[in-house]
Amino acid sequence: ATFAVYVFGFIDDTLPEDLDNLVLNFTTTIYVKDSKTDEYVEYKRIHGGENRIWVDFNDMPKHLGDAFIAIEDERFNDHDGVDWKRTVGAFANEFLNFSSKFGGSTITQQLVKNLTMDRDQNAMRKVREIMRARRLEMEYHKDTILGCYLNVINLGGGRCGVEVASNYYFNKSAKDLTIAESAVLASIVKSPEYYRPDKNPKNN
Repeated sequence: ATFAVYVFGFIDDTLPEDLDNLVLNFTTTIYVKDSKTDEYVEYKRIHGGENRIWVDFNDMPKHLGDAFIAIEDERFNDHDGVDWKRTVGAFANEFLNFSSKFGGSTITQQLVKNLTMDRDQNAMRKVREIMRARRLEMEYHKDTILGCYLNVINLGGGRCGVEVASNYYFNKSAKDLTIAESAVLASIVKSPEYYRPDKNPKNN
């Protein structure tokens, strides 16, 4: 009871970001006019450590979001930010050393972690993450959360978000991804370098 009072009364569940107006590192695209066609064409992209081009959730095919949900958080549409079944399983696995290891983080929790960069390796960090994820789910629609997640995640080689990853791996926009291509991108998340389709296609 004391722990519950502490958690709900003193743990900071606020987020530094407004999901409707995220401030992230984005890629700058330079266009030049083609002297033959008189049309503007892409000349160069400039970015720092994060290569990211935002794409609205409504411009993504439904199967793209479904692929990430299937791999990362199958109960995403039903939970309140925390999948308690997975969370209890993850804690039991941590302390009882089950043979199969799995994490308890939902898509919402992963978004929280990426936005706050709170990566302390202790139980209180996990509690903060859970509280913030629940707060996020109270304030935003599932589509907003999923859309932000798909624009934030690392998909290998500093490529952040599905648009740049689609450009690089498939030479197309995220809106044109097939079901199979969407599954390839979703497969990268658990270990971006190990599952990169360009370097480790068999793993992917």
